[in-house]
Amino acid sequence: MKSVDEKKVFRQYLKLLPINALACPLLNYDAKKLTDFALVKLMIMANISKWESHRVIALNVGPEPSLQQELNLKSISHSQLSRRLIDLNTAHLAELLGHLARHYWILQRHAEGINPHVGIL
Repeated sequence: MKSVDEKKVFRQYLKLLPINALACPLLNYDAKKLTDFALVKLMIMANISKWESHRVIALNVGPEPSLQQELNLKSISHSQLSRRLIDLNTAHLAELLGHLARHYWILQRHAEGINPHVGIL
């Protein structure tokens, strides 16, 4: 039994994503099936669900209508997924990671380590 609903966690992650950059039509004009935004959403869901390979991810898109609707995608093969990941520009995601790291350090600025020789873990 899962302690937290995966869909709820998924929605919380979506709130943090830079939608304007990832869903920009100019940056996704050559994406036939999967836009940058849909690809990132799929990878977040794969991480939450612990799908460990492109093949497993592709197999799990098929039987899940709500995920298909969220991604605007009926199916995808593991090879398409692999090619799309190679083409993904991760600059916007790196910027998001920087913002999240900064926010974390702001929240933890008064935290102390286990002892004076060990910093914050």
